Amino acid sequence: MKPLLVVLPLLVAGLSSCDKAKLAVVAARDKIAGTTDPGAPLPPGGDVDPALASQVDSAAEGVRFRRDLPFPNEVKVRVIERRVYKNARISSRSALGNEIASYSGTWEDVVSLELKDGAVSIGLEKSGEVIDLPKGADAEVETKTDGANLPSAATGTVGTRFRFLPDADGWKVPETKGPVEFGKMVMEQELLPVLPVLLSTNGVQPRSQWFSPSRRWIGGDKFELEGESMALLFPGKSEGKLTLTYEASEALDGHPCGRFSVQGDVTVKEDVSLTGESGQTELTIHSGKIWCSLIHPLVLREDFEIVETSEKGSGKGNSLRVQGAGRVVIAREWEP
Repeated sequence: MKPLLVVLPLLVAGLSSCDKAKLAVVAARDKIAGTTDPGAPLPPGGDVDPALASQVDSAAEGVRFRRDLPFPNEVKVRVIERRVYKNARISSRSALGNEIASYSGTWEDVVSLELKDGAVSIGLEKSGEVIDLPKGADAEVETKTDGANLPSAATGTVGTRFRFLPDADGWKVPETKGPVEFGKMVMEQELLPVLPVLLSTNGVQPRSQWFSPSRRWIGGDKFELEGESMALLFPGKSEGKLTLTYEASEALDGHPCGRFSVQGDVTVKEDVSLTGESGQTELTIHSGKIWCSLIHPLVLREDFEIVETSEKGSGKGNSLRVQGAGRVVIAREWEP
């Protein structure tokens, strides 16, 4: 996805009602409800790791977002994205025809990325709906089988890792021996052209646009993103205007961050989801916050209340259009 704002992945097409029920059971079994979920994003707060505290540039005049430290050559990132919708309008098109439905619920994608020895690997851990279960309920019973609540086509690649090697043109898929796994091959081709955006968005590589290395920030300072500076939040092609207001320094899992509130409108012309789907998204951020690393060009957490119109897919293939209000939380567990 582009930095944030990923729509629900394309719905599964061509499945029998029995297959749909089985997929919903699998999705439910992999989820547990609400704030008791051990896989939920870690909340902000706590103490900064002492090893990182010494790298923070803080003075009486405020904190500075550093850009001078070398970016790590090896990085692990686990991205948890949760989107909550209430009565969103979903229009889908597939080989089975067109469908319009209303969707209320919480959707989650969990993806791990790693940069090591110059190569990048990406693995999809989860993709589906977070099922709220009554205490003590059986996950195999408390399922939803309505088409609008099904896992995405990406669930077929859950547990699979995709590897990419650098080359003169950017990235390539390494040659392999043996039979071709069709689903994996399709996913590799989906990810390959959007890989640079995914890597910079999710902290495997630094963001190209970042805060001035000389400016210091204190509570109440404002900063407007527009034009090329929009890439600070939306690497790739986007336009609009966002107002950032610095609030405070705050730790995220021990990492020192500067917290900003965010408001405004943006059109993401090349919106890329964590599962490799691309399209366009128009959204209004009514209120939100971002947590930006104080030592590297990284956005480690985004939490927005939004109204969006987004579409993934094009041409004669599958497509999905989502319109409505919701909340998105994206947390990046970053480990050099």
